[in-house]
Amino acid sequence: MRTLDRAYVTPTLRKYNLLKMNRDGFMMTRSLAENYPYSAVYKAAIRGGRKEWAAIVDAIESGAMPPAPALQYLLSKLLNNADQFMLLAAQALSALSIRLGKGDFNDKDSVLKLVETHMLASDYAARIMEIAMHALAQAMQETGALGNAAVVPLSQMRSANKKHGNIGDIELIEDGYIIEAWDAKYGKTYLRDEMEELADKLPFHTGVSLAGFVTSQEPARLQELEARRHDIAEAYDICLEMLSLPDWVDRQFLRTSRYTVSERSLAQCWITAYVESLAQRRPLVAPIDEPCYQWLDTLIELLQP
Repeated sequence: MRTLDRAYVTPTLRKYNLLKMNRDGFMMTRSLAENYPYSAVYKAAIRGGRKEWAAIVDAIESGAMPPAPALQYLLSKLLNNADQFMLLAAQALSALSIRLGKGDFNDKDSVLKLVETHMLASDYAARIMEIAMHALAQAMQETGALGNAAVVPLSQMRSANKKHGNIGDIELIEDGYIIEAWDAKYGKTYLRDEMEELADKLPFHTGVSLAGFVTSQEPARLQELEARRHDIAEAYDICLEMLSLPDWVDRQFLRTSRYTVSERSLAQCWITAYVESLAQRRPLVAPIDEPCYQWLDTLIELLQP
């Protein structure tokens, strides 16, 4: 099923913009690997339209629903959803344009406030945090504040970090090597396990000079972790840091100011990259494969003057 999904189903859905999903397909989740039939009493916990999906499978298998008309109906629904998403994306970009035209989002605090409010009001807030941080890195690259470094495209929401080769959610590369990496940690402040995972990855990425974790709240028990943090940093000759999201944002804006980029310019580039990423208008650098309908709905409300 995974091979069929990866080779045929998912590429077709993505080609015609019918459904945004992980490029490896929906069968990658372990929830579908249980050893019993897909029926109305399927035991595994699946998010989303679990009952509806099970009802369709059951109806097709029992012969109560002809498969071809059922597929045609689902494709029609997907086409309508795709059109609706395009409208939402256009509304979000229009709302942003109006706010920028009024002189809003001229500083880092105004953008950070919107991002944090959006995280709190949204499902999968951890992913929102990753996208927001990545959008700031995009803005830094666009304003020339990264020098010769480039931002690695945003990874999928669910990917095997070790297999994929990730160190963090935001990575900068130079001459083909990762030189800087930051991992977003929403709702988690004690980072001992994360430090050990990072230590396991660093031997395979010898070009890294700066790595760290960014938390949605203040990092906890830093004094307790200091000895281990120092050991890892010394062993791999890197700078290892743990920062809250506001502190990380401050750090990036200070870094950008050294390139004579104004706070206003970077803030507006940041909010633009953020909204365009969620609107799926940046498929090369921000290939977001999960549905963004709810995220855009909430964002449009927050962007209203």
